[in-house]
Amino acid sequence: MRTPVIVIGALSLIGLGAVILKSVSADADGCSASGIRLTVAADPAIAPVIAEIGTAWTATRPSIEGDCVRVDVVAKPSYEVATELGTYSGGLVDVAAKPVPTPSDADLPTVWIPESSYWLGRVRAIDRDMFDTNILSVASSPIVLAVPEAVARGMEKELGQGIDAAIIKKLALDPAGKLKLGLVEPRRDTAGMVGAMVLSDAVVASPADLPVLVKVYRTLGGAVNDVNGLWQAMGDGSKGMNGAPVSEQALLTHNAGASATPMAAVPLADAATLDFPYAARARQPRQVAAAAAAFRSALTSPQNKALLAQHRLRAADGTAGSGFPTGHGVTAGAIHLQPLTDMAKVKSALAVWVSARTASRVVAMVDATSSMALPLNGTAKSRMQVMKEAATTGLTFFTAESKLGLWAFVGKGHTNLVPLETIGPAGSTQRNKLIGAVTQANPVPGVDACPLYQSIIAGYQEMLNGYDPALSNTLVVFTDGRDTTGTDIRKVQRELELLADVTRPIRVVLLGIGPDIKLDELQAIADTTGGAAFQVNSPEQMQLIFLTALLA
Repeated sequence: MRTPVIVIGALSLIGLGAVILKSVSADADGCSASGIRLTVAADPAIAPVIAEIGTAWTATRPSIEGDCVRVDVVAKPSYEVATELGTYSGGLVDVAAKPVPTPSDADLPTVWIPESSYWLGRVRAIDRDMFDTNILSVASSPIVLAVPEAVARGMEKELGQGIDAAIIKKLALDPAGKLKLGLVEPRRDTAGMVGAMVLSDAVVASPADLPVLVKVYRTLGGAVNDVNGLWQAMGDGSKGMNGAPVSEQALLTHNAGASATPMAAVPLADAATLDFPYAARARQPRQVAAAAAAFRSALTSPQNKALLAQHRLRAADGTAGSGFPTGHGVTAGAIHLQPLTDMAKVKSALAVWVSARTASRVVAMVDATSSMALPLNGTAKSRMQVMKEAATTGLTFFTAESKLGLWAFVGKGHTNLVPLETIGPAGSTQRNKLIGAVTQANPVPGVDACPLYQSIIAGYQEMLNGYDPALSNTLVVFTDGRDTTGTDIRKVQRELELLADVTRPIRVVLLGIGPDIKLDELQAIADTTGGAAFQVNSPEQMQLIFLTALLA
């Protein structure tokens, strides 16, 4: 017999960036070769303590049906594992990065411990059966507002009792306010996502406030992709920010650095907490699933509380073990647990964030049949006029780096009115071309033939041909009627399914204007492409629905 050993080195499992922290092997009769191998991908915030617990657990000689268990703990950012799991399932988890090659089953971990249930929700949006149902938290850390100590002292009156949406609106959203917020990219970081949602709560009382939220997101400090970049930006002032939501553990780790600019932790009211869920992938071999369940029991033992505290983490119940570091606004008092699981709210905030902060690639297609000259439900405005007003306003929501084009469809086919190009800032040539084309667009008198479906397919092919993975790629369709070519909707769906490429996702957003549309058919196209379909029944609805459509 031999004692367990610890091996440190690189592991190709789960991508080139993964590092195996501890590989613990059992006795000399061949556990590492023929025993049960349990691969655990853990967020770097918790991977070291998971590896330590794994070492202690392996020392007890765990076995399943006589076979020993080997545990490999790999430190890997949550967003990277989410990307790979999503791609493996045939979808895309948007983490503000290029798509990754599809991994094999052997490339994926048996167990995943991300920083938050937020990540499980994003993967489950693609494959709801990805994980076993018995998911337990193994640690916790609240989200706090990190503010440099010097700034916090100057705002003690405002921040002394914590901060909520109302205070953020006063201090951070007022141009004269003292607090200049920044966020780590919400598509890559739970604390950044929480910050985006807090800002949404502070701004949006109704859907009519969404344009204000777009502006708020755009005026935040420059883009930061990880918490290390955040600390650097807050320390040197390069991004114009002096406050940002981070995990309590991240703040404590930063303050422990010898050369760090000390940060104060300001409590965020009603903010979500990191809950570090232990999620075993479903459909694993019976012995592997049993090993995963056994290791989960070891990780959730109350005996781990002091070890978690050494790594600046709280227990799963929100309490702090002996030796938990305090100071700079951090106390050892128990916290209220609130995992980030409201995925509908997450989806809404993420959609606005992506629209506000990233460039888009959009082809807008306009129905130019004669019926577009009819009044919209008895109002003084024609259907075409309502579309024009919405499109002109909609241009203001696209960044200068976005690419937009405009088509019209009527009669036997479509016309490319403005080719797809970068729109540039206000006053640029492409923006002026688009504004001019929209302004001059008119229905064709006496022509009711509507090649809706063939135009959508042609537009989809256009989007595929010049697909840009750095941009969100969307086809927007305005129509007041239905296809008149006799093409069956199921044939259209099949053709779109054949064209679809999971590595080049394209959304089709359809706005049906007036009572003559077939919303069920528009919705069928939207469902096939992961897009959205809406019906507009009044001019008042159009602006809001159009913005909602762009952000859907």
